[in-house]
Amino acid sequence: MSFEFKFKPDGPALKEFMKDDSFFRGLRGPVGSGKSVGCCVEVFRRALKQKPSPNDGVRRSRWGVIRNTGPQLKTTTIKTWLEWFPEDHFGPFRWGVPYTHHIKYADLDMEVIFLALDDNEDIRKLLSLEFTGIFVNEAREVPKTIIDACTMRVGRYPSMKDGGPSWFGVFC
Repeated sequence: MSFEFKFKPDGPALKEFMKDDSFFRGLRGPVGSGKSVGCCVEVFRRALKQKPSPNDGVRRSRWGVIRNTGPQLKTTTIKTWLEWFPEDHFGPFRWGVPYTHHIKYADLDMEVIFLALDDNEDIRKLLSLEFTGIFVNEAREVPKTIIDACTMRVGRYPSMKDGGPSWFGVFC
């Protein structure tokens, strides 16, 4: 089965956002302007730009995708993700908590973990997780304490024995 992946940033703001290598960055715009899709594609693009491991040539990355509630995570964020990265081409999506899409394609080994984080109690869900980067969807709905906790969980994967991350950070 063939699959053609085509994405072009919708407007100059999204284009500049995707060129930005800052550790933390945000994107704001009107409903329907392509922000969520752009951020999903940015996760994949950053994974593709990861340098290969000096040990085996595999480009590893692990991503967190955050939304404030479980129902919103499933009905919006994951739905958008799977529209762009369908299971029949990118591999099965694990619907058990934590929701996970592990994509192995050519020399790419990319794990995407979807988490619902709504309040300070939920920060515990991030403990011991090691991410390359995190995308916070609808960040205005997520407490700043959670955003701050996200910044401490990135840059930790892949491990230094596999070359460390080429880029790491948080975007919203």
